[in-house]
Amino acid sequence: MKTKAENPRAAREGERGAALITALLVSMLLLAAGGALLVTTGMTATNSVDATAEAQAYYCAEAGIHSALSVLRGNVAARSGLNLPAGTLIGNNFRTANLLATANLPADPADDPDGNALTRDGYSRLSGWLNYSVGNGVNSRVPLDSANPNNGLSYSVHIDDPADADHTQIDTNVTYTPQSLLITSTGYGPKGAVKRMQLLVNRTYFDFTPHATLLMRGADDCSNMSGFNIGDSNAKTYSGNDAGVPAQSALPVFGTTCAGNATQATSTVNNSKPNTVTTNPQGQVAQLTNSDLSPWLQSADNARALLSDLQAKAQSMGRYYTGTPSDLGSAANPEFTFVNGDCSLGSGGGLLVVTGTLTMSGNASFSGIILVLGDGGTMTRNGGGNGDILGAMVVAKFARTWPASENGQPHPFLAPTFDTSGGGASTVQYDSSEVNKAMNALGSRLLGMREF
Repeated sequence: MKTKAENPRAAREGERGAALITALLVSMLLLAAGGALLVTTGMTATNSVDATAEAQAYYCAEAGIHSALSVLRGNVAARSGLNLPAGTLIGNNFRTANLLATANLPADPADDPDGNALTRDGYSRLSGWLNYSVGNGVNSRVPLDSANPNNGLSYSVHIDDPADADHTQIDTNVTYTPQSLLITSTGYGPKGAVKRMQLLVNRTYFDFTPHATLLMRGADDCSNMSGFNIGDSNAKTYSGNDAGVPAQSALPVFGTTCAGNATQATSTVNNSKPNTVTTNPQGQVAQLTNSDLSPWLQSADNARALLSDLQAKAQSMGRYYTGTPSDLGSAANPEFTFVNGDCSLGSGGGLLVVTGTLTMSGNASFSGIILVLGDGGTMTRNGGGNGDILGAMVVAKFARTWPASENGQPHPFLAPTFDTSGGGASTVQYDSSEVNKAMNALGSRLLGMREF
């Protein structure tokens, strides 16, 4: 059988390169997708590098915050060249930390070198404690890698007093101390990355402003104090004149919150031996309004909240006791001590909180703050012997707990008791320096933080 050979050329006369065009189009799509993948990969790598640099700057700013806190807490000794003795520790002294003459090295700019009151050229950056060694002048930074200080990992710190932004108070009033400081830390990372963090720090753990050498927080119903006896020995002295250095304004010797309590205290003072209670412009006895008091003394609920907070703080510090401890601190080494119950005071110093009855016998002496708060609300002193109480005291009585059946019922302040008897010489006097030392025993409190 014979077959006719086909003509391949003729068989393809109807083709117009459709397959080739299709292949080229698919190749172009694959090429575009591959190019997009390469571009995306490159951008991701760049973003990854930038994110790493930003994270490093963040950690640098965080390091600046922690370094500034270490300085404020007295954990870093002063550098040489500072206008303070070598090795000086700030130890929660916010005045030292914010006053340019004591916070910075002499080479730093003064507060207002150009005399323009509208601009403040200098600011506290704690250069007396932190090693600014990268860069020049006020633009210098603290390096975080001593082996390679110029690698960009560094920070700088800026300290401000929110209540005295232009430094008027601290520059003109030698007794002014900031209550809080705003720490701004700028962290510097590779590739020009910059991060900033701010931390607001309160100088004291809680608000304590003494309004009298001895404040008796009266009952909410203003009933008479259960007892108020200051002793009839000629050798006893109560004073509101400040024994601290430098001396602050005097305080009333005794403070009350009710008219009847003020009358009761005044009668006791008038019937005491001459010169037992000193006089000053603030008076021997003062009646305070509720708004005069610190917030935690304005209501029993606030007082209970503070007491619970202080108890938790003491437990975290290992300074919580249910009876009289062997160590109550000293004037040279103030301690925070929380006694949940009765306490017999021999001698001590710092911040003492007692929830029961505080008894002082013999040569009892204390420097700092004594808070008798809670179910006891009683302070007694008996027996002979000599001893001085320097600082400030508060006595307030209120229930801390109650039966479940009384939930929802008011549990107000109750009548407090202060009773001194026996012979011996003793002095109870306001001392602002000892009050400050006592508050420092608790350290500062961090109020808030932000990143920007």
